[in-house]
Amino acid sequence: MRPAGAASASTAGEDGNERALSYGDVVLLRSDLSILRGPHFLNDRIIAFYLAHLSAAFEGDDDGDLLLLPPSIPYLLSNLPDPDSVAAVAEPLRLASRSLVLLPVNDNPDASVAEGGSHWTLLVLDATNGASCPRFVHHDSLGVLNFDAARQLAAVLRPLLPGAANGAPLVEGPTPMQANGHDCGVYVIALARAICNWWRDRRGQQQEGGADWFDTVRKEVDAESVKAMRAEQLHLIARLIQDKEDEKKNKAGEVASFSYVYFAILGLQDDAGNRTDEMQFGGKTERTKL
Repeated sequence: MRPAGAASASTAGEDGNERALSYGDVVLLRSDLSILRGPHFLNDRIIAFYLAHLSAAFEGDDDGDLLLLPPSIPYLLSNLPDPDSVAAVAEPLRLASRSLVLLPVNDNPDASVAEGGSHWTLLVLDATNGASCPRFVHHDSLGVLNFDAARQLAAVLRPLLPGAANGAPLVEGPTPMQANGHDCGVYVIALARAICNWWRDRRGQQQEGGADWFDTVRKEVDAESVKAMRAEQLHLIARLIQDKEDEKKNKAGEVASFSYVYFAILGLQDDAGNRTDEMQFGGKTERTKL
């Protein structure tokens, strides 16, 4: 939950809008790093980044059973004017064919207010027991504070599940309670990580996979693990930034190496690597313009 006057993406001051990392479709700003250092309410960019990171671990799966959506998509679906618009936006998502869909929920009542709302929760479309008996599971670290927003999203999505013979009920899942007013978004990504870990174990047919992810949430999500996630995210972002820098250096080195060989072959570079304007042809020296 966002306390009154909580910081948003402008926390880092004048340089807050400087790009820190591009990751897939997500661009993190330097102000987002300040938010992660806390104690601040997470914005949608940070949540979208981490869900994209979790999703990347499942790239290459043939069936695409698992889908993790950035916060903007569920919020858009909840606020579209009619069912036809919802169906058109959701069509590429293939929700009815998925076994598990993770949807961050925000209680922002006014779509015209950027970064509005005061609470993040996680809604899971669970069809792991078959397309004919899906359910929506809502995880809220403040009890049922976001239940209305989750119920609205579930109601919008139900018509997209034509095979749901059970009506796709909405239930509350076990969720540790946050002890402050700013960590709800961190609970969302911690829950998402636990559910993805359960899904990986289940797919690997390991015993600890279980019938659902509830036991995994109880084991892996608590105040200490949530507190650690801010630092873990900062370390992850720092590593990804360094990886990109190393990639740039390697590419620059490859270009430099290619240039050395290229000009050496043409006779425009001596053994010390110095460029010249003389080219050797058949034992004759000719001058050329560089």
